[in-house]
Amino acid sequence: MLTEMPRRAGGVPLIAEVFPEQCSAAIAYPVVGVLSSKKRLTSVFMACVLRITGVGTEEDHERYSLHGNAWTEATGEAGAMLTANTVTGVPRTIIGMVATNAPWRAAPKLSSAVAAACATGAFGIFYSNIWEMSAALSTPRLLMIGLLAMTLMVVWLIISGNLWERPKREGPATVHLYYNLSTVLTLYLSVLGLYLAMVLLIFLAGLVVIDPDYLESVIKRPASLDRYLDIAWMSAALGVVAGGLGASFDDETDLRSLTHGRRENQRRPEELRD
Repeated sequence: MLTEMPRRAGGVPLIAEVFPEQCSAAIAYPVVGVLSSKKRLTSVFMACVLRITGVGTEEDHERYSLHGNAWTEATGEAGAMLTANTVTGVPRTIIGMVATNAPWRAAPKLSSAVAAACATGAFGIFYSNIWEMSAALSTPRLLMIGLLAMTLMVVWLIISGNLWERPKREGPATVHLYYNLSTVLTLYLSVLGLYLAMVLLIFLAGLVVIDPDYLESVIKRPASLDRYLDIAWMSAALGVVAGGLGASFDDETDLRSLTHGRRENQRRPEELRD
């Protein structure tokens, strides 16, 4: 069984667990990793098959072993477990969960946010005060403004969409931490993609709309490409903030379907959800 849900054992992410008596195994795909997922997944699969069947030479087991990961023997009701590396296991799990969430799937779910962001961002092309402000700010300050705008939108999406997972029992608290970290990173990547796309579009539109001589007369500086890029960056920051607010007015927006916690809750029987 291959699952997208993270699993843990003894405080360490669990890659796979084998149950020879039932001739079955469970593999947690996010813990396997995304950087070399096909090769690692094949190795984990074959390692589970060898342990289920009880066949294979020592060379076979060595061939399908994962560097830095070790099997623990079955004890009592617990089957043999392949645990992740204690150092890289948690980061690999979080990255795997983010990849499973597929941040690019968030864009179609943010139609109102994108519309509000584009409308507000386009406003910066025609508003000379934005030109002057962007020309007066240093590059580090502009970068901080962009980061702040993206952070505000991510926070607003989490709050308005009720995406923050809260453990209802003592056991899954750490797993819920995984859920929350992957949700934050997923939304950050989605918003970052939206932000960079807006910067590019506003930059191209600014080159067409804003006359260089007029821009130079307003900002009292040479109208170089850097100035157009500063205007686009500043305008996109305003657009991203407006986009976060616009998302709250979209009844069709359901980012919860992107999160592991929501999908796990949907899989549970009704009595467990209650």
